[in-house]
Amino acid sequence: MKIVLEVTEEFQDFRLDVFLNKATGDELSRTSIQRLIRDGQVSLNSTEFPISKPNYKVSVGEIFTIFIPPKKQFRLEPIQMDFEIVKEWEDFAIINKPAGLSSHGGPGDASPSLVNGLLYYFKELSKEGGIIRPGIVHRLDKPTSGLMIIAKNDKAHIALSKLFQTRKIEKTYFAWLIQSPKLPEGRIDSPIGRHPTERIKMCVRRDGRKSITNYKIIKTISSSKHRLFSLAEIRLETGRTHQIRVHFQSLGSPVVGDMLYSRTGNEFSKYGLLLFSQKLKFQNPFSDEVIELELEFPENFMRFEKEAVLK
Repeated sequence: MKIVLEVTEEFQDFRLDVFLNKATGDELSRTSIQRLIRDGQVSLNSTEFPISKPNYKVSVGEIFTIFIPPKKQFRLEPIQMDFEIVKEWEDFAIINKPAGLSSHGGPGDASPSLVNGLLYYFKELSKEGGIIRPGIVHRLDKPTSGLMIIAKNDKAHIALSKLFQTRKIEKTYFAWLIQSPKLPEGRIDSPIGRHPTERIKMCVRRDGRKSITNYKIIKTISSSKHRLFSLAEIRLETGRTHQIRVHFQSLGSPVVGDMLYSRTGNEFSKYGLLLFSQKLKFQNPFSDEVIELELEFPENFMRFEKEAVLK
């Protein structure tokens, strides 16, 4: 596809990337425009020579041509995977997602995800989440294991999404923490947003989205080297990206094995991230059934508890 744009007086001396973003009515994001410029896909006055600098100052009368390469076709393939289908109904299912498996991939990520496994085991999945997220109503971080609800059709996806939005699905997590929060039980009400410099991370920030985490410390372990670890039961009122991990890091008690938010992540890497979606409770949106499921703690949780006294 080709887009041709002429610079008018209102855009005199604008940066090229800003002009193209505004002139296309924000149809193309500034980031994608910068990428096109760097890739040589923007030329001036019909010449063969591309403009290579996003900060080029445009002038009235200049004509820019944007060449947009055709999108690569994105196709998901069914892949046999080892995960447990905990319980299944006509319209939805609950599975136990293994740690280390992304909930879904994307056009820029060709690595297998849970979605590939879902396509192998289920004949039908909802399409409400788009072509890269069939069946996915909510997600767990890649290193997090535990219970996830899967929608087998659009009717279920819409109904389950509404339950999540109205906070009628009780999700309980457990996590081993380094140290212990000052209060043995509490409510963390701290907004979360994208980290200003490390874009793969989130952080507590004033202009972030409202994020609420409730917790209760179930037990603590003192090691022979005078280190303290605590097991927390956690219930979320909101579901932000990395919410549990960010909130406990902000209290000075990051999740054990967190390679992204803990300085000691490497020390405990053999256990993986010790964060687990253990319980779900909600009413079946299509019947009077109250669904309540609970998993046993995974092997890495149990092994850490036995070995933590030596840390």
